[in-house]
Amino acid sequence: MHPVTGTPIFEAERYSNIRDLILTSCEKHAEMDAFIFRRNPKQSETHRSYAEFGEDIKALGTYIVNSKFSGGKLAVVGENCYEWFVTYISILSSNSIGVPLDRMLPEDELIALLERSASTMLFYHPKHHSMMLSIAAKADAGDIDIRVEKFICMYPEGLGKNESMPEDERFVDLYDLIKEGKALREKGDDKFMNTPIEEEASKIILFTSGTTSMSKGVLLSHKNICSNVYSITQTLFVKPGDRAFSILPLHHTFENTCDMFMLSIGVCLCLADGLRYIVKNLQEWHPDVCISVPLLYENIYSKIETGIKESGKQKLIDIMIPVTKFLKRCGLDVRRAVFKDILDKLGGNMRMVVIGGAGIDKRYIDAFTNFGIDFFMGYGLTETSPVISVTNSVCNVHGSVGRPLPGIEVKIDSDDDKKNAVGEIMTKSDCVMQGYYNNEEATAEALDKDGWFHTGDMGYIDKKGSIHVTGRVKSMIVLTSGKKAFPEEIEALIAEIRGVSEVFVWGNKNDREGIDICAKLLIDRKEIGKELGITGVPEDSDISAYLNDRLHEVNHKMPSYKIVRNYVFSETDMIKTTTLKIKRPKEQEAIESLLEKNSVTMRDMNGTNLDRLMSV
Repeated sequence: MHPVTGTPIFEAERYSNIRDLILTSCEKHAEMDAFIFRRNPKQSETHRSYAEFGEDIKALGTYIVNSKFSGGKLAVVGENCYEWFVTYISILSSNSIGVPLDRMLPEDELIALLERSASTMLFYHPKHHSMMLSIAAKADAGDIDIRVEKFICMYPEGLGKNESMPEDERFVDLYDLIKEGKALREKGDDKFMNTPIEEEASKIILFTSGTTSMSKGVLLSHKNICSNVYSITQTLFVKPGDRAFSILPLHHTFENTCDMFMLSIGVCLCLADGLRYIVKNLQEWHPDVCISVPLLYENIYSKIETGIKESGKQKLIDIMIPVTKFLKRCGLDVRRAVFKDILDKLGGNMRMVVIGGAGIDKRYIDAFTNFGIDFFMGYGLTETSPVISVTNSVCNVHGSVGRPLPGIEVKIDSDDDKKNAVGEIMTKSDCVMQGYYNNEEATAEALDKDGWFHTGDMGYIDKKGSIHVTGRVKSMIVLTSGKKAFPEEIEALIAEIRGVSEVFVWGNKNDREGIDICAKLLIDRKEIGKELGITGVPEDSDISAYLNDRLHEVNHKMPSYKIVRNYVFSETDMIKTTTLKIKRPKEQEAIESLLEKNSVTMRDMNGTNLDRLMSV
């Protein structure tokens, strides 16, 4: 199929390296807030200006380029915080290689990635202090083979009551290094700003999710990231002084690149205190934009919906939504005024939300759009720096992930040249990775000789040029008949059932050696009780009867080969990545292991509470 590419909506300034991108903004917006954050939820908020941010980067960068670690592999791990940004940007701006690591990794997996990456410095959040002491002790004993020579704590005042920095020259306070760098700069040292940046060289190693033996190290360059920022800036509108709510882990390229986009414009990043404090943070910081994953806004909407029902205003809102839609079509947009009380629960200023990482039910998009918020869907992968496409103010096709960004080509690998032909999604641009770290075989498999990257996602492109993702090649269920089903399509339909908060669909081998499509439904028992009109908490038998009826309706919407044969429900969270995606192989393994342990099959358990097996 012929490639499609996007066209610019807004003008944008192009940068060739991350140092110029960030420090130029720090000069332009010197007096404005770059960050708002708290050390912990009980303390008062702290503000950091762009000028302070820029000076801290220059100081730490000056220390790095004057050290023996300059140009080497320097790792960062920990909770989202101001110092994470300073550290990571300083590493990249000194022409060294940044290795951002997942803050949720257990110690053995973190060690494995330190060994694989051969990192020589490790910057860490104070919450990781005890783990760092353990790793250092294991290195001393010769139990592990890591090259880390310095463990730099981002801010030691954040250590626990019974913790302290050890009398070990390897352990250092980040602000001592910043102090050293400032002293060098005051003496006229310009080495940091004069260090050439190798813009097309691999300067970032981003390990994908999965076990450390299986995870791939994605190699990205300054050109990759800056090209992606340039394309995003041409597509989404933010302005200096806007506030952006930051909640996703910083090691994840979606949050990382999008934050660089925000910082390049002069936006203030409001760092969330944590999942428990999201609504509180939104109401006190009044953000204008937010880039997140579906689960966050599904949860927020559930709270809004409950509040509407309890206030007795549901009928009024149901009347006003079509009225405001009609007025908007006539050129009069009064949504934000009419639904001000609802928007105030999100801080009052929220005007744009961009969702990535997974699909979201259309009803959530419709709901937030009806209230006056631009709700856009994005698509991309770590290997593409990451954003490939996003819906926007010009083209917002429901069910799609938008047109490709400007400068990014996308095509469908299919013999059928018609519109809507399904095949593997492929992309080509300056945003595509350099390859996989020390893995030529995987690189050759993902990148063809013409520079096209095979995403591993199946989908099609509609007549408007918008991309529709139908599922993952690897998660595709191949039935005995040879027909293929994508679990994501089935999950999207089941997720529309009220009281079902998450769905996992997989192909389960039955006792006849065939494949049955099965599902695990994460339920909200109280919500289902409301749907049934039950006062109090519904019994499992009530839940089963309700879900049987709803799934019967869902199955009627699909071809017979795609119907869900057996299902179980649960109130136990799925196994997820740090960006809240279900780990499909791990979740399936956990279910099958539980069934085997109890000597039952999915057919035996059909329509029942899976959690009952855990207590046996």
